[in-house]
Amino acid sequence: MLKDYKSRLQEYSQSALGGVPAYEVIRTEGPDHDKLFEVHVTINSTRYETGLGRNKKAAEQEAAKKTLQRITGEGIE
Repeated sequence: MLKDYKSRLQEYSQSALGGVPAYEVIRTEGPDHDKLFEVHVTINSTRYETGLGRNKKAAEQEAAKKTLQRITGEGIE
């Protein structure tokens, strides 16, 4: 079974970049029962990708997936 994208990004960034990813909510919108979160990933003070989701975890997963695709140059399943 594949690990979640956040775990995969953490393992990759620790070994290849010497740092761990940090996630920050940069925007929320919508009513409390239907919020949309936007999160960005930073590794070693470099901002990478953003993700959107109906909760913070989903937004973080999308941001991690996009960051993995960007820094490894590979398609992620």
